[in-house]
This record gives sequence, structure tokens and C-alpha cells, in this order.
Amino acid sequence: AAKFLAHLINQGVLHELLALEMLILLLENPSDDSVEMAVEFCKEVGAYLQDVAPAGLHSVFERFRAILHEGAIDRRCQYMIEGLFAVRKAGFEASGHPAVQPALDLVEDEDQITHEMSLDDKHDPQAILNVFREDPEYEAHEAQYRTIVKELLGDDEEEEEEGGEGGAAASGSGEEESDDEEEQQRQQQQQDIEDETGTNLVNLRRTIYL
Repeated sequence: AAKFLAHLINQGVLHELLALEMLILLLENPSDDSVEMAVEFCKEVGAYLQDVAPAGLHSVFERFRAILHEGAIDRRCQYMIEGLFAVRKAGFEASGHPAVQPALDLVEDEDQITHEMSLDDKHDPQAILNVFREDPEYEAHEAQYRTIVKELLGDDEEEEEEGGEGGAAASGSGEEESDDEEEQQRQQQQQDIEDETGTNLVNLRRTIYL
């Protein structure tokens, strides 16, 4: 559920204030479970908060740092927090946690509707939506839905046709480029030197604790 909420925020469906409220709530009285959830949630939403609310994200990491200094949580959770600091230092996107995957970046910013919600607000859960009801005008409503989707996301068939025309012309040069890239990767792998001394981990912990 937390990961689902994180991506609703990343996609601009929910306001980023909700993410900060959730992190503050999870870390206010930290337990092993709440810290673990906060770490995983922060990994998913961190890249987006870094862009739109860097000051708020900094406050969250300061709270993580204080929890490490207190030492009241399990050692495993402490390692998770250290790992989160490492992700932040390397960059969320570079560590495999982008705000939005390119394949899911479908809706233009001007077409997005962001819902501003707070944990303190009273909300109607609309439990009636969990009950199946037959729609006598199903076909008409489906046609309306397809029209809206087409307006927001475009026509997939047109994009496939355009992609097919351009893809055939570029296939020959693409194969040559892929061969060059593979050769460069092999050379890079031969040159890479792996640090087995743990120096990077020691320096990271010094940065966090000192």
C-alpha cells in the first residue's frame, strides 16, 4: 500500500505534502516496522521529493540520522537506514529508484489533476464502490472512457504505424551501434576495479554518524 501511494505521488495524482506527512508519522515514534516501511517508502518517493520539496526531504533524513544516533532500533533496520543514505548519495535515479519509469510517463503535466489530501482530513471511503452493480449503459460509458483515454494518451495504433516506418530505416545502423556498445562494455568491464576493502562503506558511515 505504501509503494502504491508513493507512485500516486510520483505521478502527480496526490500532492507531495501527503508523502512528508506519512514519513513524519512513521518516524515520530520509531519502531523496527515503522522505520522499515519509512525506508522503503522514501526510496520510492525520494527522487520526486528531491525535485519538488528538497527542504522537506532534508528534514526527513535528519530524522533518520537522529534515529541512528539513538540506537534504539534493531541492527538490521540501522543497516537499512545506512543503505538509504547510500542511495541518496549516489542519486535515487542512478540507484534504480526513478520517480517515474519512462514507460509510465504518459500524461502531460497540463492534463494532470493533483488531489491535495492530508492525513488529518476526514475522507469518505465510498465503500459502495466495492459493491458490484450492473451498468445498464455499459457500452456508452465504455465509449466515453475510450475517448478520454485517447485524448490523454493518444492513439496507440497511429504511434505503432509511425514507429514501424521509422524503425525499418534505422535497423541497419542500430545493429552496428549495438555492436560498438557491446565492445565498449567489455572493455569497461576489464578496466573496472572492485573495492574489497570496504573503504566506501566506512566513509559513508563516517558521513552519517559524524
